[in-house]
Amino acid sequence: MTGLRQLGDRMTAENRDDLLQSIEEESGRMSRFVANLLDMTRIEAGTLKPKLDWVDVSDVVQAAVERTRNHAPGRLIETGIAADLPLIRGDSVLIGQVLFNLLDNAVKYGGDEPINVYARRDGKDVVISVTDLGKGIPPEDLDRIFEKFYRRGKPDGRAPGTGLGLSIARGFVEAMGGKIHAESPALRKRGTRIVMRFPGSEK
Repeated sequence: MTGLRQLGDRMTAENRDDLLQSIEEESGRMSRFVANLLDMTRIEAGTLKPKLDWVDVSDVVQAAVERTRNHAPGRLIETGIAADLPLIRGDSVLIGQVLFNLLDNAVKYGGDEPINVYARRDGKDVVISVTDLGKGIPPEDLDRIFEKFYRRGKPDGRAPGTGLGLSIARGFVEAMGGKIHAESPALRKRGTRIVMRFPGSEK
């Protein structure tokens, strides 16, 4: 911002656009960080009160995927949603945020391979999964990834993000009576799959 203010019209249009894009990206990152901290505070304080209602999983999945595509243009996300899914009892806003957190993680750690989002019926439950084909997670870390501030490194050694996304996801899912766990390897001896399970309606 300082460079833009000082140089003003002396910057080329291309350099100005690059700087503005960087400012937007950093502002978005800071906003997400603050939002994550607030969510984590509500979970730890026990003040998180989901607004439970009947939720159409297909609608929530499609909205979260579209949000992720806007956030990461060009990233291929494949979906598979079973036609016979019952409604689930939950908070559509919280479920959507969980899915976005999972998709955001898959974008960060999944390499260049497509990300898969599936929703299916399993008995009376509805199972939603997000799968990437990145490096995967060592078996000893499968439970630790849901701990606050735990972060997986990228292939180049960097560890992006705040380490709050999966911890918040677990807090939200459990507050709605669901369960969440990680599986790795997911496909072809690599990748990670995060699986959520919610009780379905009997309608």
